[in-house]
Amino acid sequence: MKRPHFFKAMKQPQAGFNLIELMIAILIGLIILAAVVGLFVSMIKSDSDNLKAIRLNQELRSTMSLIVRDIRRAGIDGSAATRGTGPYPFSTTTTRLTISPNAQTNANACVSFAYDQNKDGVDDGNAERFGYRWDSVEGAVEVRQTGAACDATGWENFTDESLIDILGLNFSELAVVEGGMYIRQITVTLRGRLRKDNTVSNTIAETIKIRNEDTGP
Repeated sequence: MKRPHFFKAMKQPQAGFNLIELMIAILIGLIILAAVVGLFVSMIKSDSDNLKAIRLNQELRSTMSLIVRDIRRAGIDGSAATRGTGPYPFSTTTTRLTISPNAQTNANACVSFAYDQNKDGVDDGNAERFGYRWDSVEGAVEVRQTGAACDATGWENFTDESLIDILGLNFSELAVVEGGMYIRQITVTLRGRLRKDNTVSNTIAETIKIRNEDTGP
């Protein structure tokens, strides 16, 4: 009696991986795993860098927005419509927008101005004196208090020193004429970086046209 063929097949030795083949397979697997891990780490770092850049940009933009919005008010007079030919108390040589050095003598790093905050047409002195300057020692933007001069004390930090380091705040002026009227064009440039990662930095700039002041160049 002949045995079925499948009994013969069962007696044949089973083929498998030898040690060298197994080591090569493990090596290939490790290379693939390393590539996947490297790609994952690269993606995480890229996302982290993007988040840092976005955070810095948001801080600089919010600071710039407040500065620009305030400067646009320079010279506003609540009684301008009824004054006729003046005088205009918020556009005099002592109240009009002025660009000066800051306390550390950095050129064009401070701006001071005045406007009728309560819109009563009356110059209320220091209560209606405003301004911004760069503190290059603390790396911050400061806001004017009690009518302080650009090179004096009496300014308070406006930006968060623990979060961003302000590397520069500059104000420049250009005289333009629109419709036969003299207009002061102010460009504000703000530069900063993250405190916890000084490789993340950015510079932004905005231009404002002062239309409220009555005085010429």
